[in-house]
Amino acid sequence: MQRLHLHKPVWIHAHKPDWHLFGIRMERLIHDPRFWAAVALAVLLGAMIALAIFSPGTSTGTPMTPIYPYPPYMV
Repeated sequence: MQRLHLHKPVWIHAHKPDWHLFGIRMERLIHDPRFWAAVALAVLLGAMIALAIFSPGTSTGTPMTPIYPYPPYMV
């Protein structure tokens, strides 16, 4: 675990992002296999949600009637 130092050099301002540190953290994140697993799960979940939203519902044609069992399969 990295330690946070309370003292910083004078040239580092609190309101400016440290792009070098940000780049290092992003590089570590991108090279982590768990990151790509989470991205894949998010893409699959998004595809399933989009498919559920844009897929047509029940057709408005003739209503389906139930098929009743015939003698060899009746209980």
